[in-house]
Amino acid sequence: METKVIITDDHSIVRMGLSSLIKQFNVQVVDEVATCNELMQALKNDTYTHLVLDIILPDGNTLEIIENINNLYPKLSILIHSMQPIEVYGKILKKYQIHSYLYKGVSENEIKFHLESFIKSVPMTMSKVIDNEINPFSSLAVRELEVLHYLLNGYRTKEISTLLGLKMNTISTIKSVIFDKVKAESFTHLLQLAHAHQISY
Repeated sequence: METKVIITDDHSIVRMGLSSLIKQFNVQVVDEVATCNELMQALKNDTYTHLVLDIILPDGNTLEIIENINNLYPKLSILIHSMQPIEVYGKILKKYQIHSYLYKGVSENEIKFHLESFIKSVPMTMSKVIDNEINPFSSLAVRELEVLHYLLNGYRTKEISTLLGLKMNTISTIKSVIFDKVKAESFTHLLQLAHAHQISY
């Protein structure tokens, strides 16, 4: 089957850079989208072999759609390319059978190496899945990370409940769990912790 790649990132310069590198591996089809909705539509309209995916996109956290993508397109290989710390997302991504993670802050040579390994289906393992004690956000479950994303972006409980299709009291409970797990004393403190542990939103 012909290798067909789709890159999902909200920064056009990142998509262009990744596309240029991937085409060096004799890949003829490299498509680009910027949002979760655009990605789901593209996957519906065409058949791809590889997906390069950021975690945080303008219309949501991709944790909200990864399970659905796995169910609908089980043969699709997924590489997470993100600024988010691996110690927070690594275990959750493994739960979804995603073992390829590329941190955006590494050198171009390392990016190229990981992309080539990914495209050629060379088995990769996530490195540096660090002990939960180091990063308090690593103890958060999938739904808690989804709520955290909207919380850090200033969404209110009612808005988050509408976006995630959950009851308001459920969102309130999840918010309390988040604050307890990361030991945040206030919303300002939560923002400070997120910044200190490189949680982008």
